[in-house]
Amino acid sequence: MSLRVGKRAATLTGVAAALVVLCVASFWWFHRTDDTPYTVAAEPKVSVTYQGESPSKEMRTFLTVFVQRLADGDVKGIDALADGYPDGAAAARESSDFLRPLAPAAGGGPVMAHAGPVSDSRSFLQRIEAPQGGTAEAELTLSNGKHVHVQLARERGVWWGYALAPAD
Repeated sequence: MSLRVGKRAATLTGVAAALVVLCVASFWWFHRTDDTPYTVAAEPKVSVTYQGESPSKEMRTFLTVFVQRLADGDVKGIDALADGYPDGAAAARESSDFLRPLAPAAGGGPVMAHAGPVSDSRSFLQRIEAPQGGTAEAELTLSNGKHVHVQLARERGVWWGYALAPAD
């Protein structure tokens, strides 16, 4: 009789351990941010400083890549930073061609950035489906004093965004 109880306890312990490992692996999988499709390049060198509270490392990386591509005049690269914007919101907007004249100012001196707070107004179920989401806005002030307003969205820990065309 005690042999059966010992086997049952060992089986339950094994099942419990497997469930813990599965939960930990699932948590890591859904909260990882190692699959960011962009990285800060060695060139062009840009200087981005932050006014107010400094944003997360991931948002700083996104804004630095954005400024690098702007300084390089890489409009297609800037547009690619919007490709993962949730719900396809970026697909319906116009190209970032209006940014081309700002390229010299992005690479010609320090860029001041002010990033707003991250908010996540999605429902509870959407937050469970796609953790580490949210939206934010950033205002970039280029070395010539011109401003670029960037709309940001985070999905599974990866930031995406695009510049809004200035109102005429």
